[in-house]
Amino acid sequence: MPRTTPAGAFSGALVAALLFAAPAAAQETPYAATSRGAQCDLQPDGTLTCRYVVGRDLEFLLTHVAQPDVRLEIVRSDPEGEYSVDPLLDGRCAMVRYGKRGGMGRSDYVYAAVSGRNGTVYRTLRECRLAR
Repeated sequence: MPRTTPAGAFSGALVAALLFAAPAAAQETPYAATSRGAQCDLQPDGTLTCRYVVGRDLEFLLTHVAQPDVRLEIVRSDPEGEYSVDPLLDGRCAMVRYGKRGGMGRSDYVYAAVSGRNGTVYRTLRECRLAR
C-alpha cells in the first residue's frame, strides 16, 4: 500500500497551490490586454473609430479619433470583471484599470491610457497626453 509521508503531503499541497495560483499570475496587465484587443477602422464618413476588447468583460469604442469631438462609448462593462474603463476621458485619454476580479491585491497605479488623438495604447497618462 502507498504511504503518504509528511514530505509527500507537502509537495502535493504545493502543486495544488501552484495550480490554483497560475490563472491569477497569468492575467495580462491592462496595457498588454488593451493593446492586444485594439482594432481601428476608417468609417464611411472619413472618421476613425477604434474598438477595444479587453478581457472577457470590457469592450469600448473611441469614435471620431483625432477629431476635437472624440467620444468614449462603453459597449460592455462589468464592474466586478477583470478590467474596467473610467467613464470619462481624462485629457482625451481613456483610462483602463484592473477591475475587482482582476485586481486582487494589484496596484492601483497599473493601467493603460488610450489616446483619443491617435487610438494608440500607452503605459502612462503622460505619454498619452503628449501623443500627437
